[in-house]
Amino acid sequence: MRRENDKFHYMHVFHEVVNQGSFTKAADALDMTTSSVSKVVTQLEGSLGVKLLNRTTRHQSLTDSGRLYMAYAGQLLNQFKEMEQQVQNQDIEPTGDLRVAMPTALGQFFLTPSLHQFLKSYPKINIELILGESIVDVAAQGYDLAIQSVAPPNHSALYSTNIGAHRQKLVASPEYLSSREVISNPEQLRNLELLSYKGPQISDIWSFRRENEIAEINPTPVFTSNSYFTLLQSAKDGIGVANLYQYMVDGEISKGNLVELLPEWKQLSRDRYAIYQQRRDSSLKLDLFITFLASLFE
Repeated sequence: MRRENDKFHYMHVFHEVVNQGSFTKAADALDMTTSSVSKVVTQLEGSLGVKLLNRTTRHQSLTDSGRLYMAYAGQLLNQFKEMEQQVQNQDIEPTGDLRVAMPTALGQFFLTPSLHQFLKSYPKINIELILGESIVDVAAQGYDLAIQSVAPPNHSALYSTNIGAHRQKLVASPEYLSSREVISNPEQLRNLELLSYKGPQISDIWSFRRENEIAEINPTPVFTSNSYFTLLQSAKDGIGVANLYQYMVDGEISKGNLVELLPEWKQLSRDRYAIYQQRRDSSLKLDLFITFLASLFE
């Protein structure tokens, strides 16, 4: 009975014979004698019980069985090569540039407070972080990675991974709420001064759910801005009620600077997708950064 490593050797030699087009050239490439190469192919055919090559002193051609074996051999040898490269890369310190695009608020409030952890862990990865509200064309604009709220279409050549989701919370300062009646449902928000974000891909409708109840309001704000930072500061200053993402306000709530309104009424979560051009297993720095971003949602 042939050992498995013998079979792999046979496969490798046969693959080289076909690629080189002759036993002599294959022998040179493999640093073997021509007779040894011929013997391996004969042993392979004997172990399979089929003829793989039609060969004369001047010509060789694949049989139908040979073509089938060659196709599988190519796949297996490529997979083995990829496996070796990935294992070897585990010991290589990740290096290189990483150009990343993401929404401004997500970068400022969510990523920046933790980014130093990644940069200290991987000092040879150079990150260029571009913040903005427009949907970027990853390939055309030369980004390695973009974080967006919309996944690419199914026919896109880009890769995407859902790395997490965020909910919004209604918040106001304790001073603002102290002079107003406690509200118990979203409809009562119309009686308060509302602060609203205005920007691309953002709905004007505020939607809420409590168990089987659904409520929607179209707010009439006293103040709008395309800056989440400005809305957050305005809420802290007692101007009114702001509808902001949890990662912007959770720290302020824990400090007592803000109070959450209607906590039993949940808003729809907003998914975040990592969009990138190349497979993660072919870029260690890309894979590490996407994994790091996803960990921040946990």
